[in-house]
Amino acid sequence: MVKHLRVDREEKYEIVEKWFLKDLEMIDGKEADTDNPYFDMHFHKVYNLEAYSCASKYTFARTLNKLNEMYLKKDLKIVNFDETYLNDDSIWSSNNRDCLVLVRICFYASNLLCLSLCPLS
Repeated sequence: MVKHLRVDREEKYEIVEKWFLKDLEMIDGKEADTDNPYFDMHFHKVYNLEAYSCASKYTFARTLNKLNEMYLKKDLKIVNFDETYLNDDSIWSSNNRDCLVLVRICFYASNLLCLSLCPLS
C-alpha cells in the first residue's frame, strides 16, 4: 500500500504496508455496477482501499489475477467486479489500456453510423 504525499511542488510516495500475493484470499470490488474506486482486499484481515480511479482499480485486479495465474495458480476470488472489464479475452480489455478501448468503441460506432445511413432496398 502506497501513500501519496505532496510536499511543496514535489510529489512523493511512501510505502505504508506490504503483503504477499499468496496470502491474498479475495478482492471485493464492493459494487460491480457502480463506477467507484473503492475495494477491499481480504488477507488475515480486511483492508478497505481506494484506487486512483475505477479504471486503475480494474487494472490492479487484472494485474493481480495475471500474477496469480503466472506464479501461484491458486483459486483467487475476485468478486463484485464487472467480468466484461476484468477478463483479458474480452473485446474491451487491452494491453494498451484505455486508449485501445476508446479506438474500438469509435470503430464500432462509425460502423453503426455507416450501416444506419445505407438505404434499404
